[in-house]
Amino acid sequence: MPLLRQFFCWVCVSVLLGSSLSIQAAMEPESPTQSVQRLVKAINSIHATSNGGDALANTTAAREANTVLDIPRVGQRTLGKHWQARSPQEQQEFLALLEQLFIKIAYPKSAEFFHGLDIQVAKEQVTGQRATVQTVVKHPKEGLVSVDYRLLQESTHWRVQDILLDDVSLAANLQSQFNKIITENSYAELLRRMRDKLRE
Repeated sequence: MPLLRQFFCWVCVSVLLGSSLSIQAAMEPESPTQSVQRLVKAINSIHATSNGGDALANTTAAREANTVLDIPRVGQRTLGKHWQARSPQEQQEFLALLEQLFIKIAYPKSAEFFHGLDIQVAKEQVTGQRATVQTVVKHPKEGLVSVDYRLLQESTHWRVQDILLDDVSLAANLQSQFNKIITENSYAELLRRMRDKLRE
């Protein structure tokens, strides 16, 4: 599915180049499926500010999304072997940049792409503290597309560790890109590209 794979890679490249607790989470534990539905709802409510989106509303929705998407774990995985080489301060700096890239670029683009599409939960599988929620998206041109969410339970909350679009992993895709830049250039170059992307 060239279009979907192109979009998925675009989101990853876009990411390259503070959380608030929800009322529902405070009331009772969510199931993995409910957590995914909350994530999708939050992201789909985000609109590009250039297209009339409200910056404050977008920020609120993005923070809600970040209560489900586990940015620290995603960030640690995307740096892979390079994570341990960073000081605690460098790790926090990297996570802050990654979070801003999700909020300002990846979330709005995902909302734009999936806007109006019919998303159905196909299956929930829970094994101990890990879960996978399989969803199917009906795309007008591509047909049925699988989007799977992998979650880890933290206390009473389920948080998304990775998202797979037609078996292509977001975290693995970013890790490959980040590792290439660090290996061929430097860690400082990776941060420079991330900051440049935020300034565009």
